[in-house]
Amino acid sequence: MKMKIDDTELYYELHGEGKPIVFSHGWLEDCSIWDSQVKHFTKNYTALLCDHRGHGRSDKPKVGERNYSVQVLSNDLYALTQKLNLEKPILVGHSLGGYAAILLALEHPEKISKMVLVGATAKMALPASAKFWLFGIGVFYSYETYLRISFKYGRFYRASKQMVDEEVARALKVDKAIASECWRELTENYDVRDNVSRIEVPTLIIVGEKDKVNLEASRYLNREIKSSELRVIPECGHSVMIEKPQEFNQILEEFIR
Repeated sequence: MKMKIDDTELYYELHGEGKPIVFSHGWLEDCSIWDSQVKHFTKNYTALLCDHRGHGRSDKPKVGERNYSVQVLSNDLYALTQKLNLEKPILVGHSLGGYAAILLALEHPEKISKMVLVGATAKMALPASAKFWLFGIGVFYSYETYLRISFKYGRFYRASKQMVDEEVARALKVDKAIASECWRELTENYDVRDNVSRIEVPTLIIVGEKDKVNLEASRYLNREIKSSELRVIPECGHSVMIEKPQEFNQILEEFIR
């Protein structure tokens, strides 16, 4: 299904019945990353999944004046939950989707009951290796080659070929210009370090033990958000809900009961 938010139609899915959980995906992903969670949680909960603008089956507006900022993605998410009349949902955000969730929790805390941040941060910091790989796109190797290598070693600790193939297929649905604009926004213009301590919504922070970029960032969020708890999943990378779905689902279920 699609819902028009301002001038952009967002693809979304609703599954199950019960207390609502909103699942928000990360950069170059789509709502299919939550397939294991849909199968597990929709026995007792309503799950809302959507593709962020520019991703998956949602509209892909041309790159313009900050129309792919984290703030805009957060506004989209909030508007969608309101139009669907979801009352105080649990908000689960992975990576970029977690950044959007943080902004929503800061601006509309009364509208959500709990928040779950997965591989998220208050300020994106790139390791030198990532900067090197980004510099070489189109010069030393193709965009698809970059995606395949970065997903294999950056999103997973022990990646299967199927995991990488599926992530690359999702990413290739995003226009390269949109991908670059989203990346610029989240690395250059997203910074909530001065505000994140104001979050009072009960928050669960989940991160993979081998997520080099976000492990310390998750510990920082845990220190700053007083109503938070941190769970580290062993031998797991950035996309924990795909790499260790059973452990992820168990931790999430314990928190939202």
